[in-house]
Order: sequence, then structure tokens, then C-alpha cells
Amino acid sequence: MRKKLVILGFLFSWITFSSSIFALEPFDEGVFNKIKAKNLNKQWLLILWSVDCPPCFKELELVQKLRAENQLSPVVIINVDDNDESAEQRAEIISQFQLGDLPNYYFKDGLGDVQRYLIDSQWYGELPRSYFIERNGVFHGKSGLLSEKLLINWLVETD
Repeated sequence: MRKKLVILGFLFSWITFSSSIFALEPFDEGVFNKIKAKNLNKQWLLILWSVDCPPCFKELELVQKLRAENQLSPVVIINVDDNDESAEQRAEIISQFQLGDLPNYYFKDGLGDVQRYLIDSQWYGELPRSYFIERNGVFHGKSGLLSEKLLINWLVETD
């Protein structure tokens, strides 16, 4: 029993420590408007992902790799799992890919449809999903795994 308590204490401490490294914030219309305003006149990328989407992990890994190699344009990451049970997993995944310093958001519990519609009324939830946003604020959505070449062409700052 004592051994179990020690292990649970260690796990709780580790989760608390790793969660304090970065913040995942709830996504809503106000947050979305702030994100768009902050990135106006910038070329940026919005990545939508889920804890049960292996191709999403490939994209997160690719962003991690490109960030280590180059100066990238802004990237915003939103976890679309709209259940509180995913909170620990999403934090672990963001930590695993060392993306905690990027803006990270998540869909609120039970509001996935509403929040998905807020981003794009034509998007029905297929993942991975990414949006390439031009400097003038125009969104271009793409479903499916992004290629490294496409990401390099979009993300690597040239000016």
C-alpha cells in the first residue's frame, strides 16, 4: 500500500510539474478572435489534432523538427478532443513533441461541434486538419497529413 502511495505521489508531482511548463487554454470565440488579431499581417498556421489521431502526431513531430532547424512563422495548435478525459493525454503529447511554448488550446467539454463550426462551417471533423492563413487573414483549409515540403514552404520565414 505504501509503495502505491509513493508511486501515485510521484505521478501526481510529475503531472503537476509537466503541466506547469506550459498552459493549454480552452478555446472559444473570444480566444479565436484574439488569435486572429495577434497574427494579422503575418503568415501563420493553425493545426487541429486529436489524441487518437496517429497522423496528427506525425504533423506535430514535423513541426517540432522544423522548429529545431529553422525560424518559423507563427503556429497555433488546437486539440479538438471535447472531453475532459483527454486533458492529461493532450498535455503529455504536447510535452512529448516539445511544443509547449506555442499557443496551445483545446475544445471545451461537450462543445466540439460548436467550436468546429466557429473555425470553419465547412469542416466536419476529419483529421488532421490544418489552416494556412495569409497575411491578410484569408484561411485555406487542408485535411490530411501535411508534407514536409509544404510545411517548409509555408512556415520558414524568408523576410
